[in-house]
Amino acid sequence: MKIKLTDLILESRGRPKAIVMAGGAGAGKSYLLNQLNLSSLDQVNPDKFVEDPDHPAYNNLGAGARLADQEAENLSTNKKSFVWDTTASNPKKIKALVDKGYDVYMVMVYTHPMISYISNFSRERNIPGVAVFSTWRNVYQLISQYNKMLKGNLSLFVSDRGGKHEKEVEAFNTAAKNGTEGIKQYLMKYSERTGLGKSTFFKPVEMSQQEEEEFKKATSDIDYDKENRSEDKAIKNAFLKAYRKNGMPPGDDQLIDSLKKYRTSKEKADQRHEEVLESIAKMLFDPKFQDLLQHSSPAEIDSNVQNFLA
Repeated sequence: MKIKLTDLILESRGRPKAIVMAGGAGAGKSYLLNQLNLSSLDQVNPDKFVEDPDHPAYNNLGAGARLADQEAENLSTNKKSFVWDTTASNPKKIKALVDKGYDVYMVMVYTHPMISYISNFSRERNIPGVAVFSTWRNVYQLISQYNKMLKGNLSLFVSDRGGKHEKEVEAFNTAAKNGTEGIKQYLMKYSERTGLGKSTFFKPVEMSQQEEEEFKKATSDIDYDKENRSEDKAIKNAFLKAYRKNGMPPGDDQLIDSLKKYRTSKEKADQRHEEVLESIAKMLFDPKFQDLLQHSSPAEIDSNVQNFLA
């Protein structure tokens, strides 16, 4: 069995080490990781499951994330050193490594929320826009906490994508001065103009021709937004659940009840999203937050990481 030189060095030090590549969706973690000399370490990344057409977790972000978490758990149980590409939006996962006796160095990649949004939807595989912003808020509000938890073992790489999206960043900042409503209005107009904003992870409901015909009959008297793909999916799932179980469509009352439940859930989700956008607007104009964004170059970060591993 071939033993990695890095493993020998780390084993001789007596403590396993983890390099955590942290940052929001579309921040550019993979871009930076490719510039760091870390190929000798095991790599944990949900993308390798989600992007593999032959894997059961293909195009299933939740399943891919769970598998990556399990892989990190297995490596840490065996006291193996590794690189973990994750959002790091949950500090409990990082704290668990520290509690297991790991030395942890975090490399956080920061970018403006609008750049994250554009980068996410410019990729072949992209998550919903609300997830982009919630992850952005959840990760970057933890910078101080992580710096304290890891006793300064944190480097920050600030990516502006070479100024490619400068106009959009300025427009977002202008909109953010009007808080949540300003951002929502800007994103709506941006989506209408560019067509960006729909996630590739959305899975439409599949029906047979007979089920389609029965569904149309069952919903002929139901008032719902057929153009809203999430609402359409909710009522179709409610229909299929009953139809496939009982061999007959549900009554109007059942379908209306399913719509009410969906709309209540959607209202709560919209409220949480507004809270996220409000937080983002505050963070962008908070001098204390901006002072935390101390940029290091890839070469400086690689030097810090190699010293950490030595």
